[in-house]
Amino acid sequence: MHKSQKIFQLALPLIVAQLAQASMGFIDTVLMGMLGVETLAGGGLGAVIFNLTLIVCTGVLVASSNIIAYAIGKDDHDEIHQSLLASMVITVTLTLLFGLCLWGVGDLLAYIGQSQSSIEHTEIYLRSVVWALLPALGFMALRNFALGMGRTGSILKITLIAAALNFPISYALMKGVWILPELGLKGIGYGTALVSLIMFFAFVWDIYRLPELKPYPFWKGWDTFQLNSILHTLRLGVPIAIAYAMEAGLFAAAALLVGTIGEVELAAHQIVLQCTTLSFMIPVGLSQAVSVLVGRSYGANNLVDVGGYTGAGVLLGLVCSSIAALVFWFFPEVIVSLFTQAKDTQDLAIVQGVGIQLLWVAALFQLVDGAQVITMGALRGMKLASSPTLITIVGYWGVGFPSAYLLMNYWGVQGVWGGLGVGLAVTAAMLIALFIVHLRGLKKKHQVHLPASSPEATVV
Repeated sequence: MHKSQKIFQLALPLIVAQLAQASMGFIDTVLMGMLGVETLAGGGLGAVIFNLTLIVCTGVLVASSNIIAYAIGKDDHDEIHQSLLASMVITVTLTLLFGLCLWGVGDLLAYIGQSQSSIEHTEIYLRSVVWALLPALGFMALRNFALGMGRTGSILKITLIAAALNFPISYALMKGVWILPELGLKGIGYGTALVSLIMFFAFVWDIYRLPELKPYPFWKGWDTFQLNSILHTLRLGVPIAIAYAMEAGLFAAAALLVGTIGEVELAAHQIVLQCTTLSFMIPVGLSQAVSVLVGRSYGANNLVDVGGYTGAGVLLGLVCSSIAALVFWFFPEVIVSLFTQAKDTQDLAIVQGVGIQLLWVAALFQLVDGAQVITMGALRGMKLASSPTLITIVGYWGVGFPSAYLLMNYWGVQGVWGGLGVGLAVTAAMLIALFIVHLRGLKKKHQVHLPASSPEATVV
């Protein structure tokens, strides 16, 4: 089967699952828009912070899928179970640590100059949605286990069901439908928490019906669990989490920059951020598939396929990102109108106008954003974590954030997004260069250890 077909076959359920999961934040933001501009600005900021938390924690946990894929390549079944158990320990630890941080984030927002109204709405949302953290991370740990094992059907099915439930449940709690109390913004957060809980238990029930996954229950095997499995996951996962945090943190920092301009601009920023986050899930799904396939090829010492899967993945990403960019460019009015349906029309026209302009800017860097995340996935599959992380720090924070801050002084919120695009482009170029140089080095070492008569000795 052609490499692009293999990638697409593995990635399709992941892409749909990523889109469905990201749609939960998208739907939350649409619901916030029904409550008014101030709620959209402050609650949207809370959604950005919560998503940043999930992304950082996911970065730590996603390492297990690479470890499991590599273990399959080596036919090491014990390492598969150890990696899963380590992920569950890390899940509980991250929930306690970041849950406390989310609960007390208001003081930090006041310190960096956010308006009192935005802070109040941010706290209301975060202190309700924080209860989604444990089931969401538990689902992510099991999701990476299933991904590493190459069993993605359950991921797609459960995530689609959860996405379908999110709007009616959150809307009912927000508006007080039937016998439910009218909780407003708080109800949106509780709705997401309830859906996350349903996702976790439904996924546990579904994946452990598969014969290939039954030998690896996360509730058994603790008597033989080795603590160094946690260290093994963290050694790969922490650099990945830092890399994820660099990009997600860049957009969160951009939201804080925009918040100093005004609530109208912040509301428009939240709209466009949710749209770009949703479209970004397509290259993220491709990146995860490429990472697994590269990890298996790397574990089997097949360097030709390592390069082949990466090139095919980047090409698919460029095609998908181009389609998303065209949608942003030609249909911005339709997209922005979804988020501006509050009965109070004050400031909505301004929010719509700024949002349309930002979508045009965001369309321009869809291509580089997709290329860099897929290349990052390939590097993770090769168990290369520290150097890509350093590149993201330099690209996002050494170039992207200063550019956003500088351009904000000239073009306001549009300048902030233009600066983000510059940082992503520089990061993509550096990651691609790192992959090419590293793969060439591995091939040269491989040739040295091959007999001169071996056909593989001719591989360049």
